[in-house]
Amino acid sequence: MKKAVPYVLLVLLFAGAAWYSFTRTPEPADELPPPQLAPTLPDTQQPSPQPDNNRLYPQPEAGTETETPPEPLPALNESDPEVTQALAGIAGTEPLAQYLVMDQVISRVVASIDSLTSRQVPVNINPIKSADDKFIVETEGENLVLSPQNYARYDGYVALLKDMDGDSMVMFYRQYYPLFQQAWEENGGQGSFDDRLFEVIDNLLATPDLSGPVYLFKPEAVYLFEDPELEAMTAGQKVLVRMGSANAEVVKQKLVEFRATLSP
Repeated sequence: MKKAVPYVLLVLLFAGAAWYSFTRTPEPADELPPPQLAPTLPDTQQPSPQPDNNRLYPQPEAGTETETPPEPLPALNESDPEVTQALAGIAGTEPLAQYLVMDQVISRVVASIDSLTSRQVPVNINPIKSADDKFIVETEGENLVLSPQNYARYDGYVALLKDMDGDSMVMFYRQYYPLFQQAWEENGGQGSFDDRLFEVIDNLLATPDLSGPVYLFKPEAVYLFEDPELEAMTAGQKVLVRMGSANAEVVKQKLVEFRATLSP
């Protein structure tokens, strides 16, 4: 079975390189209130273990029967060691350390996925480390154009998607789904996190494929799309445009596979 980052991180991997407009220092007016992450208590204030009947349990696969109940999941604000260990077993320790922020992993994933259909994803909730390279703009006469050299900034993220093992990804997501759902509700979400995840995926899949140059302008500190329809896109859609059509196609195909696997 090939090593791979679990599918639930798929919709975030490409967002790590440029989650906000086109600069590392966005204007204060563009910032959004950060979603609520699960509180982390000091060691001296950690809550006492709850009785087993109050613990969350992994979600069983549809149509399966188990003779013994599965091991209970850790509390959400204590889940990082177990979750990161599980991810390391699937993705490998080195890629995990390179790309993932290691604290409040599930809460960050949930909050960031929810933010992909907003104007931007606040950097303080992103579970994926951003790329080090700077955004590159070219000139075409008097026009500013998105440079194709930017696409390489996403190559490392997209490379992690190409050989993903679907069984491992879905197994991880379903194993810890009760914690994803809890984080979703603590972040103010209503209903099923699965439903919200599907909404975000559908929004990303609706991103137009642009074959020609992408024109920009910079009224102040932030680059914006010159085309009003592009500028009106969601944060996730804008990142797909910035990564180039070839990279975006890989991401979209993986999103289609994931949605089909999880759909009832």
